[in-house]
Amino acid sequence: MLPLPRWILGPGSLSGLPGELALLRVARPLLLSDEGLARAGVLETVAVFLPPGTARHLLAAEDPTCRDADQAFAVYQASGCDGIVALGGGSVIDTAKIVAALVQVPADGARGLLGRPDRIGPGVAPLLVVPTTIGTGSESSPATGLHPDAGTRAIGTRSPFLVPRAVISDPQLVRSLPPRLVAATGMDALAHCLEGFLADPPHPLVDAIALDGLARAYGHVQAALHPGADAARLELMVASFAGGVAIHKSLGPAHAIALACGDQRLHHGMMVAAALPEAMAIAADKVPAKSDRLAQALGLCSRFDIAPALRELNAALDLPTHLGRAGYRVSDPDGLVQAMATSPFNRSAAYAPSADEYRAMAATLLF
Repeated sequence: MLPLPRWILGPGSLSGLPGELALLRVARPLLLSDEGLARAGVLETVAVFLPPGTARHLLAAEDPTCRDADQAFAVYQASGCDGIVALGGGSVIDTAKIVAALVQVPADGARGLLGRPDRIGPGVAPLLVVPTTIGTGSESSPATGLHPDAGTRAIGTRSPFLVPRAVISDPQLVRSLPPRLVAATGMDALAHCLEGFLADPPHPLVDAIALDGLARAYGHVQAALHPGADAARLELMVASFAGGVAIHKSLGPAHAIALACGDQRLHHGMMVAAALPEAMAIAADKVPAKSDRLAQALGLCSRFDIAPALRELNAALDLPTHLGRAGYRVSDPDGLVQAMATSPFNRSAAYAPSADEYRAMAATLLF
């Protein structure tokens, strides 16, 4: 089974929001967003398409916690809501997924759902997503991740019932996205497509979508840095959706590294971008047939060109290639490597690096 959301794509597609809510039979939605989008005026741009009196809840933190989800659910209950509109990036969408699931098991609280897909069933609240970044893929994936508390690593939860019911991808909403976020989230989309394609077992439809998204992200992320590059940013929104589809298979070592380092508020996409060339240097040797197909999708001559090409792309996007110099501080090297080597992303990776291989990658990225 490959559950996917209904997807409305293109400039001006936001105007279809009332019709999509009607299809979902949602009359009293909770608008879940964040304070940055409220300050930027994006919240009001979207609110005009929502029913009068729609309840609102804004997240203050970039890395939301279980407490944030519980507070949002309290607003949902108190306002008598019957669905959720998530306006934002991965943090907002991931939180909204947990809020939607809490409708079934309100007494458990968000913490009781983390890592427990067995507690999530078909009765989740209808969720419509309006992405305002171009790379997290959460809008089309079955996965969510929340931090139990501030300063802790996120815990992931996967369930087909967490896939949003509908997505509206309107590039006009990402016109003001700053270049650094375009770069980081665009590379996250690229990594989702690449690592999702590599993940086992193969899936013909997911793999085809992942390769298409990979080519779009690689070919358009640099052009998308420029304000007003609506066409390029639309391509990245397509790549983001494709990356979320690829997550249905799972991801790989670059995300294992980013998850292990996800306790110090560095941007997730930036960490994935830095780790991806190191992971692909290993995959090119250990997974030759699949890596050859990746090279073809990227327009490269050889699978051994992938890691250098990704390093060059990171440099062109002005993304850091060394997480230590970007601000990550290692207090327990052995514990960090252990977190990488035992990450759930290794379970379906076409090749799961050994602890020694993770240690070598950590030495390149962190020390």
